[in-house]
Amino acid sequence: MEYIKPCDYEYIMNKYHPNGDRFKRWDCIFDKKTGMDGDEIKEQILIRDEKMSHLSHPIRKAEAFRFVLENTRISCDNRDIFPAINAIDRPLNATVVDKWEREVFEEIIPETEKVRAEFEEKGIATMWPDYDHSVPLWKRVFELGFAGLLKESESYRKTVSETKEQDDFFEGIKITYSAIISFVERLEKLAKETKGSEKMAKALENIKTNPPKTFYEGLLIMYIYFMLSEHIEGLQVRSLSGFDNLFFNLFQNDLKKGVTEEEIRTDLAYFFLQFTSIANYWNQPVYLGGCKEDESTIINPLSYLFLDVYDKMGIYNPKIHIKVSRETPKEFLQKALDMIRRGHNCIVFLGDPLVRKALENKGVSKDKAREANITGCYEYSPQGSYGTGMNYVNLVKPLEYTLCGGYDGVTGEFSGRKSPDVKEYKTFEEFYEEYKNQLTYVLDIIVKVVNEYEEYLSYVNPQSMLSATFPSCLKNGKDVLSGGAERNNSSIACGFIANVADSLTIIKKYVFDKKEISLEKLVEVLKANYEDEEFLRRKFLSDRDKYGNNKELPDFFAADIAKFISDYVEDKPNNKKRGGKWECGFHVARMSYTQGEVTMALPDGRLKGEELSKNCSASMGQNKEGATAAILSVTKIDATNFVGDACLDLGLLPSAVSGDDGLEAMYGLLMTFVNRMGHAMHINVFDADTLRDAQAHPEKYEDLQIRVCGWNVLWNNICKVEQDGFIKQAESLI
Repeated sequence: MEYIKPCDYEYIMNKYHPNGDRFKRWDCIFDKKTGMDGDEIKEQILIRDEKMSHLSHPIRKAEAFRFVLENTRISCDNRDIFPAINAIDRPLNATVVDKWEREVFEEIIPETEKVRAEFEEKGIATMWPDYDHSVPLWKRVFELGFAGLLKESESYRKTVSETKEQDDFFEGIKITYSAIISFVERLEKLAKETKGSEKMAKALENIKTNPPKTFYEGLLIMYIYFMLSEHIEGLQVRSLSGFDNLFFNLFQNDLKKGVTEEEIRTDLAYFFLQFTSIANYWNQPVYLGGCKEDESTIINPLSYLFLDVYDKMGIYNPKIHIKVSRETPKEFLQKALDMIRRGHNCIVFLGDPLVRKALENKGVSKDKAREANITGCYEYSPQGSYGTGMNYVNLVKPLEYTLCGGYDGVTGEFSGRKSPDVKEYKTFEEFYEEYKNQLTYVLDIIVKVVNEYEEYLSYVNPQSMLSATFPSCLKNGKDVLSGGAERNNSSIACGFIANVADSLTIIKKYVFDKKEISLEKLVEVLKANYEDEEFLRRKFLSDRDKYGNNKELPDFFAADIAKFISDYVEDKPNNKKRGGKWECGFHVARMSYTQGEVTMALPDGRLKGEELSKNCSASMGQNKEGATAAILSVTKIDATNFVGDACLDLGLLPSAVSGDDGLEAMYGLLMTFVNRMGHAMHINVFDADTLRDAQAHPEKYEDLQIRVCGWNVLWNNICKVEQDGFIKQAESLI
């Protein structure tokens, strides 16, 4: 691997997971002399916490955090320029956070938990407390450093702290950041004792008390913040910033001081490899691009260097978001597109015009919208905000209830809202209206359940680390999860809009317009999973009116349902403690499979239990009119109505993107998508024959990447059912 020595690569890739197995313990290379065994740490956390039961949760959790930093094993090695941190993954989640969460759901709101669990079991909706989507104000971390953040917090404490709750909030920050500074000193001491780690020791000595002064120190402080937040504090860091903007001054200053570009490239490569080694299934996001205040592009020499290093390494984690506008240099975008057609599916493109307009429509200032973070899979939010979004609703279930009189089409159990017998529908409009009634019934329950448990987010998992980076939290003396952020919204992720649009199209065409089959008979066929009705199923499957092909009827349903949901959900108040509003988007994560398993056969020809559609894309195998048609379909959904996902998963044939003409065609598709106010687009370049061969001979395709919804995986790491879905998609490409 370019930039990385072979012996260094082997060491780093086994740094947290022996033999690259992400399910094995993290303590494989840590020196036992540097700290306690991970299981002993967890045991001691709980013992110590029992003695502090009279204290508030922010202080108890901060004390547990400090105990881990004082006792967890660490390692420095001359084969790496980043230390190994924390011998056991997420110890606070496994102890105090888990204890407090069980207390909430089992003792305080057990009825809420009962509804939540029932919805998940039946595939109606999947909901859980969201500690998965934070982004610190990286600029403040870089301007102030750990010591500066602590000093600023203590300064606010003198003027803001008027209540015990506020004082405990600031005390939690003090304990946390004092522990971080002491921990950096631990790392510094070990690095000084480790031959070959002089560079690391010098950098640690500075960032212990100061902001980063060099490019490498910036990488190091970001890595340490990430490791402590995500793998100890228990809050995922879902963006490593707008990297080319945040690091550009450090990059330039290093070059002026005589640091070579090759050294910077090497430091960056070792930084990337940390996240490859950690091997988070969802990948670690980082974004590039956007616009400056004068609307000129942020893309700069560091942006190109970033892509070039990544390309030469041949990795797929971190995953890369690119903000795209008319100002984004064509050369830069073509460099990224060329990487994709050569197998780097880790890149996703975000339409900056859409992101900015959607946020501005919700009252966000132009500057805040321009500087918005791209986070997670492809979410976006103003810097200094904290949004939650682990609430996935299955849009197909309300259709089941409408068809089955209010009963679940798989279990036969009553859903909670009665629908008319299908014989009573005289017009399609009546049927469609009842679908919307069932949908709002489900949405209302989701909002109620989530609002109830989000009351306890900061009780379960107070966040001193993140809160200290947000001036709004310090000014109010309030935890980020208690409404301390500038924006504290909650989001519902709606799934399978293509299946619903296609199924409604079939019902309208064949039941109400052509009258080829009664609705009563159709329900019988669906409940029987098309048994003895394969001809009918093939007829429905092969009907050309499918969403994702620029067809009027299914595209109307997709756009209309999206507008109906956004009009209904957007701006509803969320939990009072958080003081924000509700938003919606159309992202599915892995719900295509998990919720698909408990969803009945559909009028679009899909069988019971099969995979459901992804994001705002056509159902697998149904985009038969090409990439342009797919773009035209998805951009009929007005994504400026909501602050959420509307991602297109695009598949292209290798033959269609080869050579200069192919690259120009990819660029044309991308800019068409962006100019039509598209939100997010990622691309798989594959053909069915290659995927079938990869399935049959996995040893030949160990490096084959595949883009799955909002993250990247190796082909050999997904199951056969998922592989079959991508083969089906590839077979439909033209």
